[in-house]
Amino acid sequence: MGKGCKVVVCGLLSVGKTAILEQLLYGNHTIGMEDCETMEDVYMASVETDRGVKEQLHLYDTRGLQEGVELPKHYFSFAVAIVVLGNKLDLSEQRQVDTEVAQQWARSEKVRLWEVTVTDRRTLIEPFTLLASKLSQPQSKSSFPLPGRKNKGNSSSEN
Repeated sequence: MGKGCKVVVCGLLSVGKTAILEQLLYGNHTIGMEDCETMEDVYMASVETDRGVKEQLHLYDTRGLQEGVELPKHYFSFAVAIVVLGNKLDLSEQRQVDTEVAQQWARSEKVRLWEVTVTDRRTLIEPFTLLASKLSQPQSKSSFPLPGRKNKGNSSSEN
């Protein structure tokens, strides 16, 4: 198992960020349950990657954003991958973003879009499995010297 990967879960107010995490990790989200506003929370998950290795994910559940407000910059210091989930697939008649518009946006941003629903936990597993797999890929060997290692044939240290 690796050292763990940090994942920031962000989105507008009341889109289902906490519900997705609660259902994914504990399978205990109840439809119609009254929402409590999330200030910020951290969840730990052990996710099996597509290589069969278990990886730790530290899932940072952020406070919902107001329309037009940017995610605080301190979250970007460790962001390395993006996964986009379109929640509430089961409520298609209340859809606010057209499927094709969402897919076009995802293609233009070069990100994958999953349409999921908290009511079906199976729809939540694949995106997080892929995320854990991408974040924990083994590094390829490099012929470049790493900082802190002594290089053969270079006895002087330059600053």
